[in-house]
Amino acid sequence: MKSRIAPSANFKNPFGLLFRMLTSGKRAAYAALAHEAIRIASRPLDALLAGREARTISANKSSGQPVLLLVGAPRSGTTLAYQVLSRYLDVSYFSNLTSFFPRSPISGSQMFGWLARQHRADFDNFYGQTAGLSGPNDGFAIWNQWLGDDRFAPRTDLSSDELRSMCQFFDTWTATFGKPFLNKNNRNTSCLDQLCLAIPNARCIVIRRNPVLVAQSLIKAREQVQGDKNVGWGLKAHENAASEDRLAYVDDVCDQIVQIEQELDEQLSRIPSDRVVEVTYEGFCENPIAALREIVSQIPQVRLREDLIEAELKPFRVSSVISLTSDEHRRVLRRLEHYSGARESCRTASN
Repeated sequence: MKSRIAPSANFKNPFGLLFRMLTSGKRAAYAALAHEAIRIASRPLDALLAGREARTISANKSSGQPVLLLVGAPRSGTTLAYQVLSRYLDVSYFSNLTSFFPRSPISGSQMFGWLARQHRADFDNFYGQTAGLSGPNDGFAIWNQWLGDDRFAPRTDLSSDELRSMCQFFDTWTATFGKPFLNKNNRNTSCLDQLCLAIPNARCIVIRRNPVLVAQSLIKAREQVQGDKNVGWGLKAHENAASEDRLAYVDDVCDQIVQIEQELDEQLSRIPSDRVVEVTYEGFCENPIAALREIVSQIPQVRLREDLIEAELKPFRVSSVISLTSDEHRRVLRRLEHYSGARESCRTASN
């Protein structure tokens, strides 16, 4: 049976996910549930602010500030990188508070941004969900106005008016807050060239991680988020539920990773190299300060928050322990060895 792309219903069993979040012991999981309740309660205010938002954007301000798009495969360390960059770079970003105002993110952030001041470093997260009102947010509800509601696959047929609308929004955002803008959204990995076309000041920060460890983490995410290893999760998710092969999900996850990486390479081939910074998850964790300085050296409009770096920033533990079953591990290694560039990474992870 041929694998198929997972359906656009992004979560198979929301009630099961709710239970797993409540029993996860993760503060960011509890915060995500609270944020969803606040988001629902904020809808009337968001609707009231929508008119003001439209007038603000129609003024068509432009700041020339860069728009930093952080991308990579799901479970490759993009959320941790987003948390670190939003803390130690002098940038604006979509916060959890911003997500309460999908129709008026600029106006809502302006009016209530004081509630989301980050007083301390916080690197807790639960599958992309962060804690605290100041925690960086993927901004799906904002991106969806152009890229659609499917969290696993973006629209790629945007009209010239839609591309112009996107550019106008980010021009207004950066002019309003007077800083470069930063956002992480894994879905944007699949339409990066289109975003760079729409946003002339866009710069791409690409996170890569050992594919064996990405596969392991995606399998765990299927269990934790979907409640079933056979149900796809994340960008380009595949599933082969009709297969009688009990390890078919391993092949599906590996194929998902390879498809993402191949598509990402194709996207990057169409973007000028001076608009792209590539970072490995392993290198970022081992020396985050060096990674930050490398990013700033290639995007000089962005400034480091040196005081916070000196006081707070330490290396992160690199998650490299193999927790797959022996059968799963062998299957991952065999599947990924078919693809160019993966063989050495597989051999390293198996040592």
